[in-house]
Amino acid sequence: MKTILVTGGTGNLGKEVVHQLINKSYQVSILSSQQNLEFDKAVEIFKGDLGENTGLVEAMADADIIVHCASSPKDPQKIDIEGTGNLLAAIDKNKTRHFIYISIVGVDKSDYPYYQAKYKVEKMIAESGLPYSILRTTQFHSFIYNMIKSFVSDDNSIQIPQGMRFQPIELKEVAVRIVQLVENGATGLLPHTGGPQVLSIEDMVLSYLNIFGLHQIFQPMPIGSPRYDLFRSGINLCPANAVGLTTWEEFLGRQFDN
Repeated sequence: MKTILVTGGTGNLGKEVVHQLINKSYQVSILSSQQNLEFDKAVEIFKGDLGENTGLVEAMADADIIVHCASSPKDPQKIDIEGTGNLLAAIDKNKTRHFIYISIVGVDKSDYPYYQAKYKVEKMIAESGLPYSILRTTQFHSFIYNMIKSFVSDDNSIQIPQGMRFQPIELKEVAVRIVQLVENGATGLLPHTGGPQVLSIEDMVLSYLNIFGLHQIFQPMPIGSPRYDLFRSGINLCPANAVGLTTWEEFLGRQFDN
């Protein structure tokens, strides 16, 4: 039976990956710096910190496969770049048979600092000598949902940055793909994985307001920021690889029901 260590196991994607692995009876552990974690009893928790380089050797001692979900848009230098370097340096290459990394469509085409960090991590993994798989996906539904919620207020009129486009994908479907990689073995850099639709932020906000019964008028505005400009560029899209199944409106419907 394969033993799997998940970094970032307390994040949204990491939790879902852990849940699906447990359901398939894998031995699963997570690396976390958080205290007093409440997790399934089947999960072994190792206290450690990627950026501080603590607890990594112990966490990976029995790991056949590492699923590296840990990432930080707020501090990519320390967590993504330095943290991954620490992780790779602590790995016993005679033990670990597969290193799986979750990345983002467009990291190889952008000067956005977080994307540059993710792309550097990809190259570090490819040059490590480990058998690896790198899965680049488009933005999760939940990412855009939280972005839209941040725009919406109690005012009758709300402003949104105009011109952004997304190809949202369901987080659970990405977790399924990661579990398939665990089962099938290392494949290097995989084809892009995107959701079933390319949508403008304007259409996505309209669907959000309609499904939640909100009556605000929204005004698309030329609001500039490096992140908004990234999502206007189109490099975050992969329409030829629209393999996801769950649509944006289906996702919103589930949020409304909950």
